[in-house]
Amino acid sequence: MKRGFFIFLLFLSILNSCNETVNLNPENEKQISQKAEQEVRDFITNQYNFFSVGSIDIAKKTFAKDAIIIGTDESEFLVGWDKIKSSLLGQIEVIENPKFISRNLKIVVSDNSDMASYSQILNFSYRTPTTESSSGVKYEIDDIRNSGVIKKIDGNWKIVQIHWSIGVKGQVIEYEFQK
Repeated sequence: MKRGFFIFLLFLSILNSCNETVNLNPENEKQISQKAEQEVRDFITNQYNFFSVGSIDIAKKTFAKDAIIIGTDESEFLVGWDKIKSSLLGQIEVIENPKFISRNLKIVVSDNSDMASYSQILNFSYRTPTTESSSGVKYEIDDIRNSGVIKKIDGNWKIVQIHWSIGVKGQVIEYEFQK
């Protein structure tokens, strides 16, 4: 019986030694987490650059092929790159000199650092194109609520879901708001 128990323990120790485990010390985990958060922060800061340069090709690199956009307009619930592309082409055509000013950025990075969610408040200003009959018009939209989910796909961060909304004045549904 003792010999059988010894063989069983030997088998378990061999089996256990074959399992490859990588334990990062807390300092390495912290560095990886900080690096991922900085990558996410940089991506979020630059995610609208395609508007500035007017490039649908840069936009395509920014969005996942199955991304979802939920916009402020009633018709802006777009799923998949083909639908998103059509919308962005129209927007790029009428938006000049876009500026995005962000505040209250909150980021949550997944434990394995390949996905993140965020929320922020944006002020967005732009001009319409100058034509023979118009010198263009400047527009400013303040306090846009913007949130999204980004994922690292093939080594690059991409938008998989993004939401824009503008709050209505007052309450849509009357209820007692506890402060």
